[in-house]
Amino acid sequence: MKKQKLAVIFAALLTMVGFSSCLNGENDPTVSPQELMKVNGVAGYYTFTSAYGYTITPLNMSALSSLNLGSYAIVQYSYDSSLLEWDESKDVTINNVVNIQDEMVVAQAPEEEDGNAPIYTISSSMAQPIYFDKYNLFIPVTYYYKNSSDTDDLTAELNSHDFVLYYDSNDAESTDSRLVLHLRHKVSDTEVQRSDYGTEYRHFNITSVLSDYANKYGVSMPDKIVIEYEKSSSSSYENISSEKVEVEYKSLFEETSSNN
Repeated sequence: MKKQKLAVIFAALLTMVGFSSCLNGENDPTVSPQELMKVNGVAGYYTFTSAYGYTITPLNMSALSSLNLGSYAIVQYSYDSSLLEWDESKDVTINNVVNIQDEMVVAQAPEEEDGNAPIYTISSSMAQPIYFDKYNLFIPVTYYYKNSSDTDDLTAELNSHDFVLYYDSNDAESTDSRLVLHLRHKVSDTEVQRSDYGTEYRHFNITSVLSDYANKYGVSMPDKIVIEYEKSSSSSYENISSEKVEVEYKSLFEETSSNN
């Protein structure tokens, strides 16, 4: 696979996570689902594991490169649905892979210096926080950036954005049914004028958060997770407001033994 196209990062393509497929014509059994998957294998021999438990193995292995082993990616692939079931392990043709960046999770209250850039939004009608399993949360952050027709400049700009998720066990807003997390956005150069915005999923491993939460409240998991973030209608950090998005949690996992 050629180095991922930067334009793909902000495409609506990335918001269609989960198992979705489309037929390439009424009589063509080829389907092309797009799915959040874990990257496994070794360099040069990759496999991808679905949250549903099956594994796909690329038929076009030599076309793949620059994948982050042990991390996650949004994978679009094709196979013959007349021969293979959607939920069975299979050999497929990989059409596109977009790596998802891993971010930090910190067990402390966010300080003023932890953030220096606002977020446009973290939830929309097309992009919602999602899980691979109960330990791995993926947040769609729509943030301001400086676009460029120069690939190297755009790469440097996108790499200058970092996100951190904070959990404070003493946070009065958290309860035995509601886990509150705080998302902060930091850029390496605050002098850059950023007028464009786009959406990108970022990965957060919340294993330590769930352990601290269980120790604090004596329950295995919260009913809901609330993500608080600093929002602005422009890239200026001077006019931010605190916003929250609430997502279901316990109902998705309490009866799913494969995620226990």
